[in-house]
Amino acid sequence: MKKSSFDEKLKIEKEKLNSLADEALEKGIPLNQDEAFMEQNRKVDELVVKIIRNQERQRKNRQER
Repeated sequence: MKKSSFDEKLKIEKEKLNSLADEALEKGIPLNQDEAFMEQNRKVDELVVKIIRNQERQRKNRQER
């Protein structure tokens, strides 16, 4: 996946995460106890890991040239 594609997806997923955080806080629910927030947080974490791995792979490929 291209960097810009990863960046756009990350932006969208972070916006969802922030929205869920706002909702939970308005309801007085601690974030670590809000299942929807935690699930979205895991999605963002997984996407960040993919982005980092992709960057490392690209860096390694450039060094091999």
